[in-house]
Formats: sequence, structure tokens, C-alpha cells
Amino acid sequence: MNATDFSRQEVDALQELASVGCGQAISALGKLSGRRIDMDVPEAWFGADAGAIAHFLGSMGQQLIAVGVRLEGALTGNLLLALPEGDAEKLAAVLGFPAGGRWEGMAQSALMESGNIVGSAFVSAVGTMVGEKLLLSVPTFARGSGRACVERLVDHSGSIALATRFTCGEPGNALEGLILVMPEPDRIARLLAHLHLPQ
Repeated sequence: MNATDFSRQEVDALQELASVGCGQAISALGKLSGRRIDMDVPEAWFGADAGAIAHFLGSMGQQLIAVGVRLEGALTGNLLLALPEGDAEKLAAVLGFPAGGRWEGMAQSALMESGNIVGSAFVSAVGTMVGEKLLLSVPTFARGSGRACVERLVDHSGSIALATRFTCGEPGNALEGLILVMPEPDRIARLLAHLHLPQ
């Protein structure tokens, strides 16, 4: 699937869904960290081929820390909380568990809990929006290139993503990251049906 498979109205609906879900997710992350976190306007990203999202992230050339959860229900797919490793270390330190360059023990658990809270807030908001309860799996941790993280955490060859960049600009604690929602392409029609678009 690519952008030409969707009407402008459908793309707008997917972006609105991402705005609502990721807005709640960022708010939850801000409360967890005790920091003000801002988010960009979500974008719907369409690759031309299966696996395009992994290729796109892989081209960023950064070592990432990512936490992924599996989504089930009206929105079936995967959600990733991803940060450049340096920013992930800042987040872990803010949460009281400095990584010190080693992702194990409490530092890793703190990031996984962050991913879990982000995912829970997202499915709660989207579930209310579509009128159906969404479920999510326990979080999974990955470290490596963007491509490696997607291949580790996403269980389908995604070519569609709803991407939201977030930033915290506090002096000494400035960081940024990405919430990436990757619906299964063959389940998008079901998701759009739940959004009750005007005929």
C-alpha cells in the first residue's frame, strides 16, 4: 500500500487518530518524567514497498533504543517508542535509573515501563475514539539501528506508519524521540471503517 491507495479524507482521518492517541501518550510520558514534553503534528507516512519503514529508519544511521508493543483490535499492528541512545539515557536518568552506557536491570526496566505507559495511553484514547477496546502486549526492548529495531519489534513488513516526533527542551535534559504506530496494511480498511468517515 502507498499514499495513492488512500483518499485525502482517509489520510486526514489517520493523522487525526495519531494526533489523539499520541497526544495522550505524550501527556502520560510527561507525567511519568515530570517534564514538559511537546509533540509535532503527526504525519502519515507511506512507503512504496513492504519493509519501507524499516529501511527509512535504518537510513537515519543512529543507534536507537526502542520499546515496542503489539496492538490488537480495531487497530491491529505495532507501536514503538524510539529514542536516539543518548536521549534514551537522559530519559532513564530523569526517571531515576541512569543507564551508564549499559542497558540492563532498572535502566532497561524504566524504558520498558515508559513504552508500556505510552502504549496504554495510546490504546485508551484510540479505543474511546473508535468505540472499541484495544489491547496491547507486554513491552519488548531493542537496541541498535532503526532498521534493526523495527525488524526486532514489528511482526509484519510494514509500509505504513503514523509518526509523531516529541521533544523536551529543558536545559540539561533536552531530548527527543519518536512514537511510531505501524498498522498492519491489510487491516487498515477495518480501522478506517471504525472512524465513521462521511460517505
